[in-house]
Amino acid sequence: MEKKAQDFLLDATLGEKKYELDKAEPQEEKITLAIEEGAVPVSLLKEVSARTRAAREKSLFTRMNEAVQSMGSPNAKDKATFFRLMSIMINAGIPLIKSLDTVSEQTTNVKMRNAIFEIARSVEKGGSFSDALANYTNIFADSHIGMIRSGEASGQLNQTLKQLAIEVEKNASIVRKVKGAMMYPMFIMIVMLAVISGMMIFVVPKIAEIFLQSGKELPTLTRVVIGMSDFMQARWPLVFGGIVGVVLAVMGARRTEQGKYATDWILIKIPIFGELLKKSILARFSRSLSNLLSSGIPIIQGLKINAKGLGNAVYQKRVEMACEDISRGIPLGESLRDSPEFPNMMVQMISVGEQTAQLDNIATKIAEYYEDEVDTVVNSLSKVLEPLILVVIGVTVGGIIGAIMMPIIQMTQISGSM
Repeated sequence: MEKKAQDFLLDATLGEKKYELDKAEPQEEKITLAIEEGAVPVSLLKEVSARTRAAREKSLFTRMNEAVQSMGSPNAKDKATFFRLMSIMINAGIPLIKSLDTVSEQTTNVKMRNAIFEIARSVEKGGSFSDALANYTNIFADSHIGMIRSGEASGQLNQTLKQLAIEVEKNASIVRKVKGAMMYPMFIMIVMLAVISGMMIFVVPKIAEIFLQSGKELPTLTRVVIGMSDFMQARWPLVFGGIVGVVLAVMGARRTEQGKYATDWILIKIPIFGELLKKSILARFSRSLSNLLSSGIPIIQGLKINAKGLGNAVYQKRVEMACEDISRGIPLGESLRDSPEFPNMMVQMISVGEQTAQLDNIATKIAEYYEDEVDTVVNSLSKVLEPLILVVIGVTVGGIIGAIMMPIIQMTQISGSM
């Protein structure tokens, strides 16, 4: 007797026992999949109660923290988990709607869970998976939707979803490393400015009164520090307002096309950090281009989709210009040649990929190269910036302390000579 789709049986990886979805007990309707790199699950395993027990054992604070986080927008981990689970379940032969419902039940983020549930209902009504995803562009990027649409047409949806999971994880890793490298020195500088401001406003004025009452001529460094302290005391609202004004002006400028382009141009020109940002953009551009091309998306369409997801207006405009050149018959490598945004090595590899019809594979190699470069730069920054920051802090704080101590030493010497 031929089995129906809903009676689909799959051999269990842990033995010969089989499970039927329609005959499962009510408490067994929820399922989970064992996910191991390199393993292809071919069964549905009963959901164990370990997750529930672990949740009960968590502290109240931990549970509240997880609840608050689940209400936020889906992050890269949520998206990567969705793509990877869908890839595994579809590869195992589970129907698409059942796969979506199962992943929805296991998703902790509320917005992501609701979106997956609605996507399943859209597919249930006869719509395609990619069209259903297109209703949630605030969660899924255009490149994700385009690749899935291509995967549906080619019958390689499971492979496409696996590629998307890897891409999301790689891109999230790069962004996390870049932010981590930039946040550390910024945090130290903010703390240093706060400490110096406190000394200037509360400590230096009281000591300055003692020096001025002595009637002695103060050293130049001491006069400079006292002058800065007087200015900060009298003008601190102006200083604070100026800082807030600059921040608001930058935020407002980035809402305009010209302002976003200008600020993005400045970001990639910052010494050291600009190079790190450029390498991260090139890595993301190359990996996304590789996945789009390998999914069968035409290069012009792939570049247009890719440009929107780079997060930098300078690179977006340059890639869009390359699309126009390609439409006129100019190869991508030739279009990017002599462009300051794209290194010569990368342009040469792209040209080789075009000539050998292996641009998708070459783009993967380029992505791996720049991902390694990001790791190298981040590791080097941590080793270089720590002593540099310590020197800056030492010189700044030491200068203020020196300006305070010099008059005290002079007064002590005068008293001793008498």
